[in-house]
Amino acid sequence: MSLARSIEDKVSVESPDFSNCISVLEHDLEITGVDAKVRLHYLRFDGNKRPMVKALADTLYAYIIDYCLSARNRSETLTARQSAVLTKEARSLFRHPEITDDSPDKTGEAGETLLYFLLEAVLKAPQMVSKMELKTNHKDEVKGSDGIHAKWNAELEMVDFYFGESKLYKNSSDALTSALKSVNDFHDIKMYEHEFNMVTKHFKYADEEVKREISQLFVNGNPGPNVRINHACLIGYDYDGYDKVCSAPQSELKDKFECEFLVNASKLARGLQRKLDGFEKKYLVFDVFFLPFPSVVEFRNAFNEALD
Repeated sequence: MSLARSIEDKVSVESPDFSNCISVLEHDLEITGVDAKVRLHYLRFDGNKRPMVKALADTLYAYIIDYCLSARNRSETLTARQSAVLTKEARSLFRHPEITDDSPDKTGEAGETLLYFLLEAVLKAPQMVSKMELKTNHKDEVKGSDGIHAKWNAELEMVDFYFGESKLYKNSSDALTSALKSVNDFHDIKMYEHEFNMVTKHFKYADEEVKREISQLFVNGNPGPNVRINHACLIGYDYDGYDKVCSAPQSELKDKFECEFLVNASKLARGLQRKLDGFEKKYLVFDVFFLPFPSVVEFRNAFNEALD
């Protein structure tokens, strides 16, 4: 089996689980000067015209075994008892504190889990390392990026590695500033060398042949000629557009929201362009996922409630 097919087969998130909760907004917004793709997503509305915050949180919870625990350490198919044991083990790795506007969640775990979900569902880039299970204490923060994923790029005939940055802020501009600072720091301290070594040492899957092939892509912890570094940034932020359209008839809700969101998205793209214009490392490649929430605090609390 080719490396391309082998990597693709590792995707665990099923497309219907994504599309049941999150919609994709098509657009023609472009970024110049840097290879950066703007990806617009929003929460779907339920039958009562409410954005599906809880449904998304519960869906993410359903994937915590896949997200937290390496496939090499568990059976391919799980019995009900095995699933219960592993779910408990995965839950114990999260810190899930109480969150309010005055006492925000400093862990970022809800956003990191959501970014994992997006990378697998949208980009079809499976997780390469289960960083959560490498923590020696559940109160510890995961070092480095917020996730390591990869996929085969058929056009360029190389492997795209995605290092994640998840930022859920009240304000989208602050989230972007923080994400780009994290990316810049990641390269200034050459964290990618550590991350690539993690892939070699802690490859998530039991397939030794694929592990060997991927390991050969690196040269002493550096990307070789068949590897491209990408950064996948999740920018979650508070957005009042959900409330603005709630009085619309159900039949018009989606179209009205997308019109509102496109106006907002144009501002987001301009803000991203300005920040990237001043970003030094223009050789990097970005996928920027914008996902507005009625309240990021509400989403984090819903995720922690699902964990509890």
